[in-house]
Amino acid sequence: MNWYYLEKEFYDYADDIEGVNIHYLWTPIGGVADWENQRATRFMPLMQSSSSASLNPSSPGAGTTDPSPALLRKKILKLPQRILDPRSGTLTDRYLLYHYFEVFQDGSRHYSPLYTEEIVTAANSQPAAPEAVSESYPAPPLIATAAYADSKE
Repeated sequence: MNWYYLEKEFYDYADDIEGVNIHYLWTPIGGVADWENQRATRFMPLMQSSSSASLNPSSPGAGTTDPSPALLRKKILKLPQRILDPRSGTLTDRYLLYHYFEVFQDGSRHYSPLYTEEIVTAANSQPAAPEAVSESYPAPPLIATAAYADSKE
């Protein structure tokens, strides 16, 4: 299966943020998100900011680093190029991505709002394999298999 890669970012809004996870899943347009069975979770590592690592020669303490700006976290999500649209029985390159952030801050856990965006991978739509269309509820097994196939990202 070919994959579609999408980069997500999170800026630490406070100094005491200990970690951030991104939780996500996808559905056909008009589908219902099943967080219990289809959710994928990935840790978002801190990225080295070029401005925080550079030296500022004009500062009074030359040779020291700049005060750190907001810390940036990034994760590249591995998404399918096409998913089965159960209404039409075809594979489609348009679907919805749902995601939210789980923030560990000062010993507590907080959640961001839920974000929804339409994904268009620009892969050509094509008819689905006949065996995939004949399943009684084909979308979740296909989605769940793709979402959890590579769990060591």
